[in-house]
Amino acid sequence: MSDKTIEMPGLNSALKLKIKEWYGIDIDSDLFSPMVDYIFKRIFIADDARSKIALLDLLNSMLELEGAGKIVDFVIINQEIPVDAKKHKKTVFDIRVKFNNGQQAIVEMQLSGAASFKKRAQFIISKAYSSQEISGEEYDKLQKCYLICIINFTLLKDPGGLVTNYRFRDKEGRELTDDETILFVQLPEVDKILDKPVETMTPQEMWSVFFRYITDKSKRAKLESIIAKREGIKMGASVLYEISQDEKTRIQYENELIYELDVNSRISEGREEGIIIGRGEGIIIGTEKGIIIGREEGREEGIIIGTEKGITIGTEKGIIIGTEKGIAIGFDTALQIFEALKAQTPVDEIAVKYCLPVEQIERIKSTL
Repeated sequence: MSDKTIEMPGLNSALKLKIKEWYGIDIDSDLFSPMVDYIFKRIFIADDARSKIALLDLLNSMLELEGAGKIVDFVIINQEIPVDAKKHKKTVFDIRVKFNNGQQAIVEMQLSGAASFKKRAQFIISKAYSSQEISGEEYDKLQKCYLICIINFTLLKDPGGLVTNYRFRDKEGRELTDDETILFVQLPEVDKILDKPVETMTPQEMWSVFFRYITDKSKRAKLESIIAKREGIKMGASVLYEISQDEKTRIQYENELIYELDVNSRISEGREEGIIIGRGEGIIIGTEKGIIIGREEGREEGIIIGTEKGITIGTEKGIIIGTEKGIAIGFDTALQIFEALKAQTPVDEIAVKYCLPVEQIERIKSTL
C-alpha cells in the first residue's frame, strides 16, 4: 500500500469543539490521542521494541496477570479471520496476539459506538476462539481467548465501573468456563478516579487515564506522574511523542477524526428529512434521497443506502454499488475497496488491484 496521503481541509473551530465534546480529544494538543484507531495501532504494533514492551504491559495490566501468571512473551498473529465462503463476512481485529503459553488476546479500541457493540464483542471473541486449529474432536486443546474492548463511551450502566469482566456462568453465577473472557474498559469512568493519588492507582486505571487524557494539557502533571511510575506506559508514551511530531501522521490522524465525526454526525443529526433510528423494525437515516438500513436480525435481506443515484449494499446476496451507470461487485471486494479508500490508497492503485476502471473507483469514492 502506498504511503501517499490526501490532505484534507483544516479543522475549523466548530469541528474542533465538536471533537472535544463528543470524544474528549483536544485536536490542538501537541500529542495525538491513542483512542484514535490509527494512532493506537502505531503505538502498540509498530516494529519497535518500545511498542512490544508497552503492549506486554497493557495486556498484563488489563488482564490483572501477576507473578508466575504474567505473560512474558507474545507474537502478533493474523489480524484477520479468513472469509467464510458462504457468509462473506470478514472479521478484522485491531490487535491480535498469541501468548507464549498458547492463549490469545484481541485488543479493540473503539472511539464511539452503540448498544450493538455488545453483540459485536460476542461475535469477535467467538470467531477468534473457533478459528483455532484442532484435529478431530480434540476440544481439550482449545486455548483461552481474551477480548479487551477499550471503549470511549458508556456501554454498561448495570454493572457500571471502569472494567467489567464477562465469561460463561449460570444464572446463579457459577462459572462454566473462562475460555472466552470479555473485558470492557469504559474510559468515561476514568473521571471518577482522576483525583486518586497515582501511588494508589491500579495498572488498569493508569492505562485508562493515559488513553483518555494524554491530549489534555490541564492533566499533564498527572500523566507525567503515571508515565514515570509505569515502564510500559513510559514506552507507549515515548512512541506517541515521536509520531506526534510527524506531519504526515497528523494528516492521517485528522482525516480519521473527520471521518468518525462525519459518520456520527449523519447518525445523530440527519439531513433535511431527519432520522428515525432503531425500533424492532429497523433504522432509517435521512439524506437527500434517504438511507435505509435493514433490521439487525434481517441482514441477509440486505441493506439499502440511498444517495442521489442510489447505493444498494447486500450481505449474503452480495453487493451492488449504484452509480449513474452502476457497478456490481462482490461483498468482500467492496469492503476491501472501502477500507483502501479510507486508508487514502491512491485510486489508480486500487483500480489496478481489483481490475476495475479508475472512473468506477472514483464513483465509489464519491459515496464515502
